[in-house]
Amino acid sequence: MASREKLYERPFKRALDDQLKAEILQMFQSKRQMLPSGVEMKWHPKDPILILRGPMGVAFYVHFYEARKFMEVYVELGFMARQFVTEAHRSQAKDVVHQIAEDLSL
Repeated sequence: MASREKLYERPFKRALDDQLKAEILQMFQSKRQMLPSGVEMKWHPKDPILILRGPMGVAFYVHFYEARKFMEVYVELGFMARQFVTEAHRSQAKDVVHQIAEDLSL
């Protein structure tokens, strides 16, 4: 069974529209070298959630709560991922998300 934990949170300043969604996805694509190979990135079809799925059952969910002007990032780790993902990996993931938020003035 997968475990889920909050990795990062912060308020955001910009309205989440289609243009900003495209910019966020593009920024994650530009940071691909900092992500494991084979990471799939897509927006949830209905909710303002960016989903990044990686190898070994690792998934990141970036939730944008527009009413509260707040974003939260959760990581979901499958059994294999729990065996290999370290605090250094978590820290690197937080740094990538934080840098993207700063670069886009979120």
